[in-house]
Amino acid sequence: MEIKEYSDDFLEAVSELYLSARVSTFTWLEISDYQLSDFSRDTEGERVLVAVSGGEVLGFISIWEPENFIHHLYISNNHQGKNIGTRLLEKAKYLYSSLSLKCMMENERAIGFYSSNGFIKVQKGADSLGYYYLMEFSVQT
Repeated sequence: MEIKEYSDDFLEAVSELYLSARVSTFTWLEISDYQLSDFSRDTEGERVLVAVSGGEVLGFISIWEPENFIHHLYISNNHQGKNIGTRLLEKAKYLYSSLSLKCMMENERAIGFYSSNGFIKVQKGADSLGYYYLMEFSVQT
């Protein structure tokens, strides 16, 4: 597996992954408005790293660099549980000494994943999608 900088060559595969992963993950949300074009809109201006193996897109992470904020981390449904998310997070940790993200409280699997990768809950909040934890990671010096 390689982690590559996003290019438009990945657009179709990453857009499909983003749509299918959100539909299968956010079962408690209204998802009928989700579209393939959401990836481009939702990651505009962000740094996107793509996990690829044999030409297949396995997952991606997007980071809003002005705040070192992980906006998205998705792994294809067929490649869950294979440490791809961990590898993408490790790359992000290598590139940035601190990171933050919001994780929906309903998404217990993701909360466990981020906690096991060194993120701590620092605040509770709410937005139009529901309640979330603000989680942070920083390199210990």
